Amino acid sequence: MELKLQQLIKSVPELMETAEACRDVGLPNFYIAGGAITQLIWNSLDGKDLLDKVKDFDIVYFDKINAVSETSFEQYFAKHLRHSVEVDIKNQATMHERYLQKFGCSIVEYASVEQGIKSWLTAFAIGFTLDSYGNVVIYAPYGLEDAFNMLVQPNKSAMTVTSYNKMTAGYKARWPKVQVLPWDSSAKKLLKSD
Repeated sequence: MELKLQQLIKSVPELMETAEACRDVGLPNFYIAGGAITQLIWNSLDGKDLLDKVKDFDIVYFDKINAVSETSFEQYFAKHLRHSVEVDIKNQATMHERYLQKFGCSIVEYASVEQGIKSWLTAFAIGFTLDSYGNVVIYAPYGLEDAFNMLVQPNKSAMTVTSYNKMTAGYKARWPKVQVLPWDSSAKKLLKSD
């Protein structure tokens, strides 16, 4: 599955251009992750255009000292990317400061970008970065099975039932084949966050 995902990512020029721009601007510890990656998989399974219904590319990074603001990075991408897909850039080192307002729950301060990704739904806790040779490197702490099986299950570590239900209703509307497990069930045991 990992090889299949690497091939899918490499076949989307917009994703590769974005990853190269992240590397070129020096975005620290970055991944393009979450919805765009999972939706790429789902679109491939549905035989659709790979970017069909993809709203944006989620770019996450980790900069404890917050040397450059998210806004500055967004402005850089707005000027340098040739494609029209929006980017949503978030420093995982500062997520604890805004989580309560956005998701209705408090979280501990993350120690790494990977810890932030681990807090996502298992089917969405997938990202990629580029190594020093430009190769696609996948990070998927819960594996790729949920994404490739179009299965969404709750991850209660950083989400409320209300936000889960709202989020999953949107997925079901766009991808009717997606199976959403109820909040009070879980198909597999989630890994503990670091």
